[in-house]
Amino acid sequence: MGTMSINQPCKFYVVNWRSCRRPSVPKLTKQPQLKSLLRLPTHALSERVHAPRSAPPHALTPCFWPKKIKIKNNVAASLSVPKVQQQRGQRKRNNSPLNSMADDSAAVLSDVDDEDASPVPVTISSSSSDEQQQRIRDLLSQLDEERRARQESDDALKRRDESINRLRAFAQDVIKKRDDAVRDKDQANSKLADSTKEKDEILKQLADAIRDKDEILKQKDSLKSEMEMAAQMMATGIDKISGKVSAFKNFAGPRAALGRRSDASRVWPAVAYGVIKRANEIVEELMKHIDGATKSRDQAREQIEQRNYEIAIEVSQLEATINGLRDEVLKNGADIERLEKLVSERDAKISDMERKVSELREFGEEKDGKLRNLEAKVDSQRLVIIDQLSNVSKVYEQIHEIVRIADGDAVDQLLDSLFVWEEVDMDENLQTLLKGTVSVYETAKIAVDKLRGRMEENRREIDGLKEKVDGLLAEKQHIGTLLRSALQSKTNEVLQVAEDGLREAGIDLRFNGHGKSGVPEGEDEVYTLAGALENTVKASQLEIIELKHLVEALRAESSLLKAHLDAQAKDIAQQMNLIKELEEKEHLANENVEGLMLDIAAAEEEIARWKAAAEQEAAAGGAVEQEFLSQLSALRQELDETKQAMSMLENKLKFKEEIAAAALAARDAAENSLKLADSRSARLRERVEELSRQIEESDNRIGPMNTQNNHRYVCWPWKWLGLNFVRHQPDVLENTNEMELSEPLI
Repeated sequence: MGTMSINQPCKFYVVNWRSCRRPSVPKLTKQPQLKSLLRLPTHALSERVHAPRSAPPHALTPCFWPKKIKIKNNVAASLSVPKVQQQRGQRKRNNSPLNSMADDSAAVLSDVDDEDASPVPVTISSSSSDEQQQRIRDLLSQLDEERRARQESDDALKRRDESINRLRAFAQDVIKKRDDAVRDKDQANSKLADSTKEKDEILKQLADAIRDKDEILKQKDSLKSEMEMAAQMMATGIDKISGKVSAFKNFAGPRAALGRRSDASRVWPAVAYGVIKRANEIVEELMKHIDGATKSRDQAREQIEQRNYEIAIEVSQLEATINGLRDEVLKNGADIERLEKLVSERDAKISDMERKVSELREFGEEKDGKLRNLEAKVDSQRLVIIDQLSNVSKVYEQIHEIVRIADGDAVDQLLDSLFVWEEVDMDENLQTLLKGTVSVYETAKIAVDKLRGRMEENRREIDGLKEKVDGLLAEKQHIGTLLRSALQSKTNEVLQVAEDGLREAGIDLRFNGHGKSGVPEGEDEVYTLAGALENTVKASQLEIIELKHLVEALRAESSLLKAHLDAQAKDIAQQMNLIKELEEKEHLANENVEGLMLDIAAAEEEIARWKAAAEQEAAAGGAVEQEFLSQLSALRQELDETKQAMSMLENKLKFKEEIAAAALAARDAAENSLKLADSRSARLRERVEELSRQIEESDNRIGPMNTQNNHRYVCWPWKWLGLNFVRHQPDVLENTNEMELSEPLI
């Protein structure tokens, strides 16, 4: 039986998993650190036990990360060369294969828990990514259009505010003019009210003057009737006196009676004649005065009637003028009311326009708020996309590292700038994210295929190793059995030969040193075979231990790969959920943008319509302003004419006041004359009573015996007339006048 060589060299290829992964991955910080090393033998330890085999090409490729991936959060992955060199130096220092296997057995990668575990399928729809990219691009274009539309709406609102300010200034001017017109109207109304009051006062004064005139006329009529009655009484008295005087024969003319002064009987008829003549003269003068008074009364009546007629004409003219002024004032009031109505309508329209503008401003502010919210959402989505891009890049690196571990000959066909975030264009970033997602999907697909093949190869290797271990164990048992049987037979034979020799020599020993030396060659062969067997057993045990460690490392690597695949599947599921959320947000943003575009279009139509209406209102306002100015000029002209008419009316009223004052003065004079006549009549009555009393006293003093002057009572008529010219006071006769002589007759 030949010896087995265990001094054949072993080549180890080390892949450092930690050096190929990114140092800062937010979602993988809680996973265990992968520190193990993969070491694969290239030659068999024994020609009999191990068949010569070559390592798969993907297991012979050392870990190499040629480039760095730059992302916004400054995450860089580079090759950890010093640790590989340190491990190689440690491997060179450890000369013993058993020690190297014992030291490196803890660094074997494994991600397989059991043989039946199947890899998680990773599927990413490229069409949905294209649609998402197109939707996000449309969303960004719509956002740009909405910004431009918002700018245009702001400009339109500014122009609208300027037009509204112009309309407001025009409305303020119109309101100011309306206030001036209303003020002029109020002044005209106040002047008209003053003129109406003055007219009423003049009419009252005219009515008082007419009433005073009627009273004067009544008084004149009563005086006329009294004068006629006095004249009639005078005529009847004269007739009676003449009838009584004609009965006396010795009644002569006045000359004869006056010639014989000594004869009292002749003097008294002359005196009576003189009195009668004087009475006739007084009566004639009274008649003349009455005729003159009647004529003056008729003239005054005619003048008063003429003046009344003129006053009535003037009053009718004034009434017509006042009615015309009232009509004009009413017309002006109607015009002013119409203007006020127009101004109120204009104010209502302006207020409505201001309300609409405020609503449009609020609408614009609301849209600005929505745009700001959308921009904030876009910014937040930008951060989410940045995180997503970072996570996708990390996922890509991990999957790519898995592919490198699974297949060392895989070549990185993607660029370094695939996952670089750009702040300039959101579309390019989204395209980068989409490309990164597609590359992650392709890399994950490749990783799944590679891992499936690698796991199958590992399974086949494990099965082969198990078969080899079983064969080695069976061979070991068989060799041990053969060795034991051979050793036992050889030992028994040697011992038997030794005992026989000793027994023949007369020594009763079964085994001693002399027996050994008798068979040196057999013992050397036995010991050599035992050492070879021992070495073979030790090598087999070491190989078995190494294979066990390798199986455990492969299982650990498989479990780690499975856990990593589960984490990657979770990350991909989260990314898919995030993509769905982004699609929903994009859909909502599209709906919001469509609503905003519709609202902006409606606002633009409303602004155009209100702009046209404002222009029409401005044109109508200009026409109304011209009409209002013409009406104001006409009103000013009418006010000037009204002022002139009022000045004429004031002059007429002053003249009428003078006439009324003259009438009042005439009335006062008439009242004074009536009072004077009453006082004179009362004084004359007192005198007549006094004269009557004196006559009665003189008659009583003369007595009935004195009949010398009996004819005196017959001749002189003053007793019947109520006069006493016989015994009178000289001063009283001197102070009397013709009116006083005629008043007792009245």
